[in-house]
Amino acid sequence: MKLFMAVLGGNCGNSNIEVHDVRFVVGESIDSCLDQLRREWYGDAKGLHLDSYTEVNEVDGYRVEISLQAPAADAAKLFFVNVGGYLPGKYLEFHDIGLYGCHSSNQAKQLALKKLLTRYEQSHRDDLYDVDNCIELDLLGRHYVHLIADDTAITPGPSWYGYRPIDR
Repeated sequence: MKLFMAVLGGNCGNSNIEVHDVRFVVGESIDSCLDQLRREWYGDAKGLHLDSYTEVNEVDGYRVEISLQAPAADAAKLFFVNVGGYLPGKYLEFHDIGLYGCHSSNQAKQLALKKLLTRYEQSHRDDLYDVDNCIELDLLGRHYVHLIADDTAITPGPSWYGYRPIDR
């Protein structure tokens, strides 16, 4: 089994612009996870699409493996962090996301602040100091995320990006 991070886009109710969400799913392939992604989407079914996805098989310093067994309590954990910021003359807040292998959410937040949105004029951290916005990815369904130390491992970019309709 593999861990995937998928960025979904679509409309939501009375929204005037497209909205997005990031979801984490476990499966053999991204195609095998499409039904779950559809179920997890909070917006309108019509127009739902993938904007990008990646197979998360490593992050800086760690290989990522999926298991039915829980990891050791003192093992490094996988964190997802979302950071927002603004550019002069632009209306919308921009976001960047990252995955980090760390022993605490505070450590993940500090790494994210050093690496994400570094060229933006004003950082808007979306309550980054609130652990609710720094998500520990430990148990997905019945699958546990394990990080195995590996000095050669680096965080990948998207496996794919573009526009792929997945509505029915």
